[in-house]
Amino acid sequence: MIFSLLIDGLSVGSVYALVAVGLVMLAQSTGTMNFAHGDFMMFSTFVAYALLVQLKFPFALALIGAMVFASLLGFTVERLIIHHLIGGPMAASIMATLGVAYILQGIAKDIWSDNIFRFPETFPGDYIQVGPARMSPQSIGVIASTLIVISLLYLFLNKTKAGTALRALTQNRQAVLLMGVRVSRMFSISWIVGGVLAGVAGVLYSYAIKYLEVGYFSNMGLSFFLILVVGGIGRVYGPLFGSVFLTLLPQLLGGKFSQQMSLVYGIILVVFVLAAPKGFYGLWWRIRRIWASRPRNRGEA
Repeated sequence: MIFSLLIDGLSVGSVYALVAVGLVMLAQSTGTMNFAHGDFMMFSTFVAYALLVQLKFPFALALIGAMVFASLLGFTVERLIIHHLIGGPMAASIMATLGVAYILQGIAKDIWSDNIFRFPETFPGDYIQVGPARMSPQSIGVIASTLIVISLLYLFLNKTKAGTALRALTQNRQAVLLMGVRVSRMFSISWIVGGVLAGVAGVLYSYAIKYLEVGYFSNMGLSFFLILVVGGIGRVYGPLFGSVFLTLLPQLLGGKFSQQMSLVYGIILVVFVLAAPKGFYGLWWRIRRIWASRPRNRGEA
């Protein structure tokens, strides 16, 4: 039973990781926080839903359609709004993205109202028994899709000129400017990639929980930023730690605090802000530094 719960938790956690990686990429490369990220997910997922249900597209094409829409949405927001706020106070970009969030929510409610929609099951079938774990086809599909997206993101960041420039931008913006890279172009690419990750995450999450509604993703914003704090916002890979920890925590607690998880998450947030402001990733690097600087005896030298 515990293995099945862990698999289900990993499927949701993997989606959270996609969202958090996109947020960290935006924060590190452009210095902005996208508080409309959940609404990017929501709108892109409704696009996929329309392609699946109304136009009868196969799931793969609907997912690609959601990704294309999310990339265009990210590019549009960056060009029309965020581009003019780069270099200014972060509070300005926060307020701007909150405005975008309200705009997207208003448009979505006019189109789809507050109804709850059942998301189609692409891989229906019986549970699969693998050793002690009993896995659903939905969980397997979500985890596999997430691994594919993460692999493609890794290849983009490490094997392409644009991806290499984007990684350099997250580490040293001044050096990138001196190299003659068009930073404004990199900002646009950051928002496009962040939008794509949000679109994929929204579709996979709705597929995992089997339903969709306008207000659901907007209410998940606090969870996303909690993952950033716990995982560590300073590195792209930090959210992987935070997403796995926070999604597996309810399963590891065995449901003992199922009605008080908001309290548990609040305590965790305060503890990390006070004791480990750089999150799990910062703790990992601190342990590595301590281990590397430990006194060695002659036999180890």
